[in-house]
Amino acid sequence: MIQLIRLLLILLLVELGYSGYLIADRLARPLPVLPDAENLDPLLMSDFQELAKQAETGSSKEWLRLGQAFLGQGFYSYAENCFQQARQMDPSDALAQASYAFCLDRTGRMEASTREYEKLEAFSGETDEPFANRRHYLYAIGRNYLREENAEKAEEVFRQNKAFPPAAYQLAKLLVRSGRVDEALPIIDWNLEKTPNSLVFNQLQAQALESLGRMEEAKQARDHVEHALSMIELHFNTAFLRPYSIRHGIQKEVEDYNQMLGRNDMDHLAQKLDALLEKLNARLPQYQATLISMLEVQYQRKNPEQMLQLIQKLKKYGIVNAETIQFEAGAYILKEDLDKAVPLLERMLEMTPTIEVHQTLSNYYEQQNNLEKRDYHQAKMALLYAMINFRNNQLQRAEEAIEKSAELNSQDPQTWFYVAEIKRLLGNQSAAIEAYQKCLKLNPNHGRAIRELKLLEKSSNP
Repeated sequence: MIQLIRLLLILLLVELGYSGYLIADRLARPLPVLPDAENLDPLLMSDFQELAKQAETGSSKEWLRLGQAFLGQGFYSYAENCFQQARQMDPSDALAQASYAFCLDRTGRMEASTREYEKLEAFSGETDEPFANRRHYLYAIGRNYLREENAEKAEEVFRQNKAFPPAAYQLAKLLVRSGRVDEALPIIDWNLEKTPNSLVFNQLQAQALESLGRMEEAKQARDHVEHALSMIELHFNTAFLRPYSIRHGIQKEVEDYNQMLGRNDMDHLAQKLDALLEKLNARLPQYQATLISMLEVQYQRKNPEQMLQLIQKLKKYGIVNAETIQFEAGAYILKEDLDKAVPLLERMLEMTPTIEVHQTLSNYYEQQNNLEKRDYHQAKMALLYAMINFRNNQLQRAEEAIEKSAELNSQDPQTWFYVAEIKRLLGNQSAAIEAYQKCLKLNPNHGRAIRELKLLEKSSNP
């Protein structure tokens, strides 16, 4: 009997000890802090609460996921606490370390951020995650130094990383600005060999050549800028944050909707959007975006009355832009009320000219036997085609389209400017001079035409 009592006492002590350990361990764990729910969509807050519950008893991975959820919605200080906890629980987690440094960067603590990015040098393994791999965190460190106006340290870091085109661009830009253009040009030229249509490197090349007084070469570089594209990413924040921003809340619902567009089942999409709208607070930006998505669906369903109701809701919230005006016109076209649609389309063109709308108006005015307005819109269509081909460096196609535009509407200074630009690049200087002069006769204040004409006349009469 005594032995049984002793055994029971031992079991009780063990249980009390274990319970004490669990309580101590629970008290030692930090509690996740959540943002104020007042201005959050309810689905997002629900996701935050569920992730926080998992983090309370989970590992570094659960804290990392909670931090990423905060990060995707711009709650940097809340995310920072989570990443701090994740890296303490797993010091080998490079993504947690990089994310912590990123939060410090985004909240203006560049010196502290740089120290944390530098710790990533000690991590092994490769990753393509922005900011966690060496080329990205070195680039982030260099940008931190730039923001602190420490050009010397920024240059040193960018030099270490100059095989990475964004870092090479920042290095070359520092060299140009500090008068070391001869050192910058080989870096610029090497990158233009790899990406000849890069907007930033073409712009920088033109600037560098101008500073050396090599104006003819600089002019050629400026011409290349007209056909260049934004091919070199200089800011990686969006690439880093976007995957996290669409994982939770209403954004996840919207992303699910976007994925469903390929199914082309408009009835199903309409039901999905109706359900989504019911979950949204009208003060949230997603509410208005959802209304615009509903407009597109109702247009595909050929339901003009529903479209007009949605447009009135958008107007109530002060949302009137080229897109909503075009949808309103589309609703009246579906109702075969062109007298109401046409003024809306004309207004929309003042904001955002498009070939499709010019085509619609051209057809309308042809039916009305208004040949002057028909030709006006056909000329604008040809001008837009010419501009597209010009920017794609398809100069022969651009020439055909711009000549048609000038034939249909000889009173448009913009048309004559592009006639001149295309003729100049094709080597027809006399035709280019004549076209610039016609442009300036119609618009004496056309700054680019004034500048280009002076340069062309100077080169023609040295």
